[in-house]
This record gives sequence, structure tokens and C-alpha cells, in this order.
Amino acid sequence: MLFFLSTSAFAQNFQGYATYQSSRKMDGFGVKLEGASPDMEAKLKEQLKKQFQKEYELKFNLTESVWKEVESLDGGPTSASSGGVVVRIAGNMSGVTYKNTAENLYLRESEVFNKPFLVNDELESREWQITNETKQIGNYTAYKAIYNDIRESRVISFSSNSNKPKDDKSEAEIKTDTVQVVAWYTPQIPVSQGPGDYWGLPGLILELTDGPTTYLCTKVVLNPEETVVIKKPSKGKKVTRAELQAEMDAKMEEMGTKFSNGKGEMKFKIGGN
Repeated sequence: MLFFLSTSAFAQNFQGYATYQSSRKMDGFGVKLEGASPDMEAKLKEQLKKQFQKEYELKFNLTESVWKEVESLDGGPTSASSGGVVVRIAGNMSGVTYKNTAENLYLRESEVFNKPFLVNDELESREWQITNETKQIGNYTAYKAIYNDIRESRVISFSSNSNKPKDDKSEAEIKTDTVQVVAWYTPQIPVSQGPGDYWGLPGLILELTDGPTTYLCTKVVLNPEETVVIKKPSKGKKVTRAELQAEMDAKMEEMGTKFSNGKGEMKFKIGGN
């Protein structure tokens, strides 16, 4: 009976946090700037690669987690510059993400063109293919799981061609890609949580490769002396994932219409990698 009570108390109080580092393969990633030398473009590409190397923290208990990027020293988005050109990066996993597996609840603070939104939706279920392949990550034995994610991206083109009728609106070109997501999880940490939106495996995800981007757990602290506080994000206009996508599409169309009244041509890609 004493053993049962001790185990039950441990389960109820189980909590911790994990630190992750992100990296990105730059194969096929090109930087083309009008008037820039090949050396300048190469330097900017190298700096962009470094800017994808971010740090994140995942706080968790048995049913909840909060994921957020560790702020840079300047408190803002990371950036790369070369020859007077500055590129600012906001990753897909930026913002605060909350997941509750007991309530099937997903919350995420997001910003679209400086307008705050709070995505309030159900957790996205994934049909993971669990394999017997294992590897050691730190002190933990991790098992491999695979998920093939079918994603849509919209390419919207706007042109200020004077020969084009004013009422001729460009329609979005929708492309579909299949991206393989590979996760390495450990049953030794019995929480169904992981980086960003990912969850649903019988153990904490210690490493995740989503297309060219990888998130690797570098530190795990279980049941620390100080209580792990998990706070639900609450800032922004409440929307579902579909409603946020509609907001983004409308904003892109608005920007393109304004640009079409000027000179040149502009293309936007929304979604995908």
C-alpha cells in the first residue's frame, strides 16, 4: 500500500522542463540580391544559417506543456545583415504554444503583421508510425517514429503590368507537398509532449526533424525543487487555425493590391516549409 501511495503521489507531481536547440540544413536555400556580389550573398547565407540556430524551452507535467523560444539578448527577432541588407527571421515555432492532452486543447499566441492572435483549437492528431529503431540521446534511450505530413502552400503573385486589366486579380496557386517528420521519443519520460505543435507519442520527444529543420533536446530536468509553472497563453484575438489562415490570406491580398498600384511584381508563399 505504501508503494502504491508513493507511486501515485509521484505521478500526480511529475513535472519538468527540457531545453532544445534548433538547426536548419541550407541545401537548396539560395540568397539572390540585386547588385550584390557572390561573396556578399554567401556571407548573408552563412549568417542566415546561424540565425536558425535558436534555443527553446518546454515546460511540462503529465498532461500539459508550454513551449516558447528563449529570448535573444536584444529581446527581438534574430536578424542577419551584409552590405547594408538586413533580413529578420521569425520562425514557425516562435510564440507561446500550450498543449493539454487531457482536455485535447491547443493554444498558441501568434502575430500576423503586428496584429496579435490567440489560436484556440483542438490538438492536431497524427498517425505516427512507431519503429523498433533506437539510439541514445544523452542519458535516455530514444525510439524512432515517422509521420508523413501533407501540406499545402499558396503562392500569390501580383503584378503592376500596365497592360493588365485593373480588375484582373491573380488567384493563389496552391501546391501540395509531403514532408516527412521524424521524431525520437523516450518512454523513460512518460509525457506525450514535444517541440512546438508535436505530441502524441508514448514518451517525451527528444529530437524532431521537420523537413530541413531539426530540434534537439540538450537538457532535461525532472521534478525540480522549484515548482514548474505552466501558464496558458491569453493574448490576442481568439481564432481557430482555419480562421487565422483566412486572416493571413486576406492580409496578403491587401498587400498585393497596394503593391499592384505601384511598379514591379511581387510573390508571396504562405504555408509549407
